[in-house]
Amino acid sequence: MRVLVVAIGTYGDVLPFIGLAAELDRRGHEVTLACAETFAPAARRAGVDVEPLTTAAEYSELFEHPQFWRPFLGARRLFHNLHRFLKPTHDFVVRHHRDGDTLVIASALAIGARIAHETLGVPVVSVHLTPIMFVSRDAPPRLPFVAMPSRLPASLKMKLQTGLYTAFIAPLIKPELNRFRLSLGLEPKRKIRKWWHSSQRMLLLFPDWFAPRQADWPAQSVQLDFPRADMYGASSAQLDPALDAFLGAGEPPVAITFGSARLRTASLYKAAIEACARSGRRCLVLSHQKITPPKGLEGRAFFSTYAPLGKVLPRCAALIHHGGVGTVSQAFAAGAPQVVVPMAFDQFDHAARVRRLGCGTSAPRALFTARRAAAALDEVLGSPAVAEACRSVAARTSRADVIAEACDRIEAEFGAAPGAMIPREAAE
Repeated sequence: MRVLVVAIGTYGDVLPFIGLAAELDRRGHEVTLACAETFAPAARRAGVDVEPLTTAAEYSELFEHPQFWRPFLGARRLFHNLHRFLKPTHDFVVRHHRDGDTLVIASALAIGARIAHETLGVPVVSVHLTPIMFVSRDAPPRLPFVAMPSRLPASLKMKLQTGLYTAFIAPLIKPELNRFRLSLGLEPKRKIRKWWHSSQRMLLLFPDWFAPRQADWPAQSVQLDFPRADMYGASSAQLDPALDAFLGAGEPPVAITFGSARLRTASLYKAAIEACARSGRRCLVLSHQKITPPKGLEGRAFFSTYAPLGKVLPRCAALIHHGGVGTVSQAFAAGAPQVVVPMAFDQFDHAARVRRLGCGTSAPRALFTARRAAAALDEVLGSPAVAEACRSVAARTSRADVIAEACDRIEAEFGAAPGAMIPREAAE
């Protein structure tokens, strides 16, 4: 089977798709991954054929722009620029499509793959890494710039969510989306909220204890668990010897990371590092930025651009981070208490779920000072209830190979003759 994987997003968004592509390639399928040129080296290390969807400069312009990681401005910038990926994604599928023997696996933002389904009849599997993709009457996600009181009637919660799509998201996407559709001879889309997802199959790579399945989620969705994909970001299977020595040289440090994007988050790193110094704790700082450590931390802080969280977090006391779903899931698996400082998108929802599970706390970015960070650290590390919740969640975290399980489901459903199974979707 020819499998075309399209992944759009940051490192944490793309790594699971590198994992899916590598596993399907290992099983003998003909796999090509389309992603930003930024991630091509990681894909090639995994043995995956890769075709750049955008240049590294184009990726940086969108995903590393200072506005991108602000709650309102970031969402506006993302959806306004989503059209950039429509034609490259559709063209990629058209180029590699083999009639009757091709399957497309698409990330949440790869809506050009949905258009390819309509023009070519090629089946599409949408893979979602986070529950924020779904509106719900009973259990809506925590949105980045709309705090929804829990006591609101379910009908009003639904109206607020759908109203956000209609008034904010759709106007940013639909003009360019429909212009591209018309260029292909397709009818314009009036509504896109449900169309966004594949109508054939959706795989949800997060567990029900993190986000319980709701009755009003799409019927074609199948919920699995968190994928373990951070190893695909490492340049070596072995941990850096210097980092390994640091981890083994004293009490477990506090890990600090605010994501893979090269953002202007130096103030957050500085506050977190100073918080560790105030609390008398060592720290492990993971950042692509050059961070100047405060005085007095000689030998008590280690700086690295990247380390697989699955290998280092079990040896850390806690984690201060931005709330990316991959980072959250690795902290759960390691049983590490969390201090989450959400910046944009799904991070506010993840922070709320961490608090709800009792595995940590969160702090607003604007109020994240060294004093507040130290208090948050003391709170999560000094609480027997947090420690017990972290142990409980770690025990619930699947030790199975979720990437392999996802591939099992894909092969079982589409492995025989994918194109013959799925008719073209009728216009909405």
